Amino acid sequence: MMNCREATQKMSEELERPLTLGEQTSLKVHLVVCPPCRSFRQQAAFLRESMRAYARPPGEAERDPSQ
Repeated sequence: MMNCREATQKMSEELERPLTLGEQTSLKVHLVVCPPCRSFRQQAAFLRESMRAYARPPGEAERDPSQ
């Protein structure tokens, strides 16, 4: 089974490239049994979205994308 160090590495890689089916499966199994890694994944997603929002030009974040 994947350990926490490997899981966090795969979560980081997942941001850069699609994981293989085997990598996805191993990561999902690990996340089912590891609350700290689930938390890490949520925090990483939050930070990534926050940085994307920060990088947007002023006023763009308030626009409705459906318009």
